Amino acid sequence: MTSIAEGDAKPRLRGRLLWVALALSLTLNIFFISGLVWSRMTGERPMTPAERFQQTESELNLSADQREAFKVFIREVRQRSRTLREHNMPLIQNVWEELAKPQPDQTVIARAVDEATENRRTYQREMTAALSAFLGTLSPAQREQFVELAKRPQDQRAHHIRRLILP
Repeated sequence: MTSIAEGDAKPRLRGRLLWVALALSLTLNIFFISGLVWSRMTGERPMTPAERFQQTESELNLSADQREAFKVFIREVRQRSRTLREHNMPLIQNVWEELAKPQPDQTVIARAVDEATENRRTYQREMTAALSAFLGTLSPAQREQFVELAKRPQDQRAHHIRRLILP
C-alpha cells in the first residue's frame, strides 16, 4: 500500500524530468543555431574541391597550356581515385565480413589486405607520375610555389593536394 505522499511524488518527478529534458533540448538547439549563425557570419565554410583547384590554379598564375595540363591532372586524380575506391571497397567489406565470423580465416583477411595495399601502391605510383607530368609544365618558380602549397599543413588546399597523392 502506498501513501498519498508517495503517489504524488511520481507525477512531480515526471514533471521535473520533462522540464529538465525541455531545458536541455532548448540549450542544445541554441548552441547549434548559434554555431550555424556564427559560421554564416564569419563566412568560414570548407572549400569544395572545385574551389580549391580553382584557387590553386589562380595562385600559380597558370598559362592556358598549364591550365589544360592541370585539368588533365585533376581528371586523372578523380578517375584513379574512383577506381581505387571501386577496387578496395569490396576488399575492405570482405575483411569486415570475415572478422565478423566466429572463426575468421586469417589467410582470407591477409590476402584482402595485401591486395588493397597493392592497389594503393599502384595508385600512388600512378599519381606520382601524373603529378610529375603536370609539374613538368611549370616554371621553376611555379613548381616551387606548388610544392610550398602542398607542404603547408595548416592550409586546407595543401592538405587536399597531399591527399590527392597520398589519400
